[in-house]
Amino acid sequence: MKKENVEIFEDSSIVTLYDDNENPVDFYEVACVELNEKFYGLLQPVEPMDGLEDDEAIIFEIVRGEEGKDDDLFIPIADEQLMEDVFAEYIKAVSDSDGCGCHGCHCDGDCDCDDECDCDDEHCDCHCHDKK
Repeated sequence: MKKENVEIFEDSSIVTLYDDNENPVDFYEVACVELNEKFYGLLQPVEPMDGLEDDEAIIFEIVRGEEGKDDDLFIPIADEQLMEDVFAEYIKAVSDSDGCGCHGCHCDGDCDCDDECDCDDEHCDCHCHDKK
């Protein structure tokens, strides 16, 4: 789903980044936010990560590599205000996405958020999962 400056990824695309010791770390690509002519990725770790809850994401600035090559750089964001601004744009986009609260999940708005989400996608960011 694409809003003006936010693209929410509804599939389970995985991005592999490398930690300081060159160990691969897989992330689900949640969304890409364009803010002030820069791009930011919201990524959730595939495996549990120390210091992060299951529903939290890490925000990276995405510096595009050469077109047609797979050499984009993902730079962690340390500026708290910038992180808040990027996250606010994401929340604004998902809040506008549909009336049922199933923001970006695979149930395409078919669940009844007064009850429980029936999409059974553990990576769905539907607010119904918070009630379970």
